Amino acid sequence: MKRKAASTTTTRANKPKQAPRTFDRDVLPTLLGYNIRRAQIVLWRDFARTVAEGEIRPGMFSALALVRANPGIAQVELGNELGIDKASMVALLDRLEEPGWILRTRSSEDRRRQGLTLTTDGERIYKSLKQEMLQHERKFAQLFSKQEREQLVSLLQRFLDVEV
Repeated sequence: MKRKAASTTTTRANKPKQAPRTFDRDVLPTLLGYNIRRAQIVLWRDFARTVAEGEIRPGMFSALALVRANPGIAQVELGNELGIDKASMVALLDRLEEPGWILRTRSSEDRRRQGLTLTTDGERIYKSLKQEMLQHERKFAQLFSKQEREQLVSLLQRFLDVEV
């Protein structure tokens, strides 16, 4: 009686793990944009998991915070502050207006201007989101000393002065 040859196929479950491949990233690790983008991806993924269970994006939270802090802010001013073009700003405000979080009011002095304010529901959701946002922020802030955080923020803010 012939013996059957032992099977050479293995399943994923019992396959030995290989060490992760080491990549040569060439010049990438020295580039500001590459490192900032990689950090932003990590922050965005955690934000999506921890703030409003992924139902709100960072830009929406930022818009709510600025409208709350600056009642009556013009749509154009908000877009400028957030670095968002007009078309994207309209879409963002539509997403905030649909659930009743913001109110757009046309100016009686300049019909082109729309002032923005939070509604009562907007104020409530902002307070809830702010707590979640601060918890998310603490997770990453703890990676740095207070002095390092202040320096990092200061260094990053230099980008805001560059004309593009």
